[in-house]
Amino acid sequence: MALFDFMRGISFFRGKSTEGLTQDDIDFAKWVAAHRNWRRRLSDYIQGSSREELDENLVCKADRCDLGKWIAGNGSRFYGKLPVFGKLRDHHVQFHRCAGQVVRVFKSEGQHAATKALHTEFDLVSLKVIEHLESLENEVKGRAS
Repeated sequence: MALFDFMRGISFFRGKSTEGLTQDDIDFAKWVAAHRNWRRRLSDYIQGSSREELDENLVCKADRCDLGKWIAGNGSRFYGKLPVFGKLRDHHVQFHRCAGQVVRVFKSEGQHAATKALHTEFDLVSLKVIEHLESLENEVKGRAS
């Protein structure tokens, strides 16, 4: 019941169907943390501090991670018409392409080249995803950005 009381207080949802809306759909901090975890995973992988074996052909797919599944599902359902959501979706796809490239570079050129790849376009796109998630939260919760 507390979730529904909270949603009633958010003007964004007034007059809109909230059927199927969950706590995850308004927990933008969760999505930022999930996204940041990807960068940690990649960094650990190329630094050799992870036993995880990443496949660049899977890492590059934006619909396999938790955030990507949310974007394709309830995120799109509830926020898909917002311009910032389109930017989030597009940069998230680009983020995963860059992540796949980091893994590819690590496997072909080694740690130094992969670290450089991680700190260039990948980091820029990653920051854009976080920026869009924060902007989306501000828009939904009625906060000035």
